[in-house]
Amino acid sequence: MLKHMQAFIAARYNLRYIVIMHILKYSLLVFYSLFSVLFGVSALADEADKKNYQQITGKALRAIFDDTMMLGEYRDYRDLTKTFSYTEFHNTNGTTDYLEGERFDKGVWRMVGDDKICYNYPDSDFYKYTYCFVVYDNDGCYYKYSARSMTYYGPRSWDKWTSRAVRKGSGKSCAAPVG
Repeated sequence: MLKHMQAFIAARYNLRYIVIMHILKYSLLVFYSLFSVLFGVSALADEADKKNYQQITGKALRAIFDDTMMLGEYRDYRDLTKTFSYTEFHNTNGTTDYLEGERFDKGVWRMVGDDKICYNYPDSDFYKYTYCFVVYDNDGCYYKYSARSMTYYGPRSWDKWTSRAVRKGSGKSCAAPVG
């Protein structure tokens, strides 16, 4: 009688174990499927966006900025100057005239490596660092991405640009303005 009772209890717990494992297995499959669909669609959308962006490097990067006034905007509102907008003239000699709101600074621009443009404002009491960006063109709108926004394969997200600008007189514009 005791052996029958132990067998009955073991079978009952075995059945519960099997049911719980099936529920867990199918729950994980459903979760994985939803996760894949959600992030798969996101990855596909990001791939579609990527086709509209072309990284600018080398001589082409220098040619875009050299002796050019850029009319731009930041993705995030600038508390200090109470604006999103800026203009920056890139002189051939490597200097810049930078205007953001009412704030004017003289700066220096240069290429670092083949794929980055860097800025420094030596006399500024606000801009204390060297700021470097990777630049992508989207139909004449130049998007700048900081190093922390980048991966080996490109930007972490095409929406995480630092600033974007067009060349004055180009007739181009960027997507809907921020702010």
